[in-house]
Amino acid sequence: MRLLERNQASPVLQAVYGFRARALDGLLTNFPDPEASLLAGILLGAEGSISPEVREAFNRTGTSHIIAISGFNISLIAGAFVSVFGRWLGARWGALVAGFAILAYTLMVGASASVVRAALMGGLSILALRLGRQTHGLASLGAAAFVMTVVNPLVLWDAGFQLSFAATLGLVLYGGRLQDWARHRLEKLTSKKRAARLTGPASEFLLFTLAAQLTTLPLTIYYFQRVSLASLVANPAILPAQPPIMVLGGLSAIAGAIWPPLGRPLAWLAWPFAAYTVRVVELFAALPAAAISLGDAGVLPIALMYVVLFGITWAAWLPQERRPRILERFRAPIVSRLPVGAAALGLSLLAGIVWTAAADRPDGLLRISVLDVGGGDAVLIETPTGRHLLLDSGPSPVSLSDALGRRLSSLGESLDWVVLAGSDDAQVAGLSGVLERFPMQGALVGGRPGSATYRRLIDSLEERSVPIVQALQGQALDLGGGARLEVVAASGRSAAFLLTFGELRVLLAPVADQGLISTLHESSRLGPVTAALLPDGGSASANPAEWIREIHPWIALFSVEAGNRRGLPSPETLAALAGSTVLRTDLHGWIELTSDGEQMWVEVERTPRP
Repeated sequence: MRLLERNQASPVLQAVYGFRARALDGLLTNFPDPEASLLAGILLGAEGSISPEVREAFNRTGTSHIIAISGFNISLIAGAFVSVFGRWLGARWGALVAGFAILAYTLMVGASASVVRAALMGGLSILALRLGRQTHGLASLGAAAFVMTVVNPLVLWDAGFQLSFAATLGLVLYGGRLQDWARHRLEKLTSKKRAARLTGPASEFLLFTLAAQLTTLPLTIYYFQRVSLASLVANPAILPAQPPIMVLGGLSAIAGAIWPPLGRPLAWLAWPFAAYTVRVVELFAALPAAAISLGDAGVLPIALMYVVLFGITWAAWLPQERRPRILERFRAPIVSRLPVGAAALGLSLLAGIVWTAAADRPDGLLRISVLDVGGGDAVLIETPTGRHLLLDSGPSPVSLSDALGRRLSSLGESLDWVVLAGSDDAQVAGLSGVLERFPMQGALVGGRPGSATYRRLIDSLEERSVPIVQALQGQALDLGGGARLEVVAASGRSAAFLLTFGELRVLLAPVADQGLISTLHESSRLGPVTAALLPDGGSASANPAEWIREIHPWIALFSVEAGNRRGLPSPETLAALAGSTVLRTDLHGWIELTSDGEQMWVEVERTPRP
């Protein structure tokens, strides 16, 4: 943003940043989260919308390099522009257009150290191609590092530059040699033609990753203080999905920047690959030994690791007669045949399963999901007919978008109604981040304009022509399939709701002032309920013991931020709930109640330790 402000007189920069903003809006509109945030990071370098949980999963599995803009992005852009414009305009102008495209993309994604390194090497490759010269990896890498350090010597201390430089160095030093070694080994097991055919995928999905990890491992230990054991398995599992993500996701972003609906068909094609990537990474990250913490590592051990690594490399590259004899004792095991076809088939089947699961039709059940969004409340209700209603949104747009994206994962999903029980930032701030992603048919508001955030939210809803209805006691929404949401109390500042479906009765009162509690207490027809989302995270002042004993919920639900300083839910509230099952988001994560109107099933994200 600062660069744009300094260069407002430059129409080129304005055009670049404007296109990036439109492409980002197109991605966020056409894709659900967490896939939208992942694609924004992979394609545009916008990593701010990636939820902490997803980022931690990539870090634990050693796959965070997938998110970062890298040489793969630059090589794809260079190849596409040289191929297309080279045929149209000729080799010279095609190379020039490709160079400008690399420059524009570098500026558009923020020109970080790793991107500049990749852009310089890509530009040198195009120049060498135009001059009819062969490129040399070490020379190109050295030239890129030289230019960057001349412009900004402090880049040497940038972690992104160091990791990018080390990864590229590993590819240059070991990538080709590992590929040749694998081909020679496979030729002893099968024909040369088949060995060459198997070596390509094996190198792309396994050997090149291993080559990059050899030189980045010491830096990873130094900066992240852990080693990922799952990386050697997780990387080959997700790398086949990355080219479709780049191509289809990139085309969707470009089309969406021109006109958002134009990018939606391409989004349908790209989404299964992005969803597959996220789900597989989270699967491996959940393994107990996915990563091993090592603690703080000093500079000396890291330097010693590089000395040993490059010492062995130097000795191994010596002629046979000059090579130390100790190296001859270590023979790498023979690589078995890689089931490339089976892996591709498995990837297709898994993507199909994810796609089919996301497109499931309504099953006649009512689902109430208390989302884990931090210090506020957010409840997603899926009706028996497949409609969706969101009650409040929590304080974080990132957390809400990620939670909704996992439950509204089929593209084009919408929120039929948004219900706001109050006007506090902790209840409404998260909604601002999902207005453009999920079309809404109406909003039922229980609070009067209070904070600036709430007023901006109401203005945004009005700009989108979303009907806004003030919640009044006795009003009800017919959710379809026999489900009904009734306003059982409204004080002008907040509202409480009763969700009924057959014999199921769920009280939803995320926000409650004294007037609302009095109204609920005086309501003779409220009586015992099946479950209750209690207000203010379970504070004693908002949950009188007499009222709790009156509604006597089988299950008490609390939206509580982990490690909250207020110590919620309070001991007095928990004492009043003796005999009830207490579920809370800080301990259980998200909580989902499912009912057919007669029975109820409860599922939580995690089981807390005793």
